[in-house]
Amino acid sequence: MALSALRRLRYLDLEERILNGAAFLAVISVFMPWTSGYMLGSDSVSYSGLGFYTSFLGISVLLLNIFVLLITLVPLFGGTNLIKKRNKDSVRLFCSIQSTVLVLAALSVLMRVSFNFSRMEIRFGINMALISCIVVAFYSYLRIQEQKKTNVEEIFHQASRPDRITNKIDHQPPVAVPAPPEPEEHRIIS
Repeated sequence: MALSALRRLRYLDLEERILNGAAFLAVISVFMPWTSGYMLGSDSVSYSGLGFYTSFLGISVLLLNIFVLLITLVPLFGGTNLIKKRNKDSVRLFCSIQSTVLVLAALSVLMRVSFNFSRMEIRFGINMALISCIVVAFYSYLRIQEQKKTNVEEIFHQASRPDRITNKIDHQPPVAVPAPPEPEEHRIIS
């Protein structure tokens, strides 16, 4: 079962793989250091996205990106769809934009802390979370645009299919055309 799910995962579209890979990186980056340094003469401290002042933001980013991953992974492992197929990309776009905004909020808090305590630094975890959330949002937007394009193409291709073309002349009853009148005789009088 797991092997077939992994095989199906390999056959996903490239955009789908990039989107889910970026969401996975966002989940991993929450556990990486977001800030570290020395606070008020203490020993060296390092905080991930789940610690320090930004813990609620980190938990929210973690849950949103896990949900984006589950939208794809649950059907691959034989479960039912969490969301209807037509709404899947819209929900992923909403979640990814929300997680991007939350990472930016956490970054602004950490920048404020690093300005107040000169020995505190912002680390790579939050930068990786921000980049991966932006990638998820971008590819979700691209998938929505691709879906709209496909819908429009379907509309126009259905109208041009030979079995769908209806000819008004074929469906109208034949109109009776009167026979032309016989030519009149005119005599010339001299």
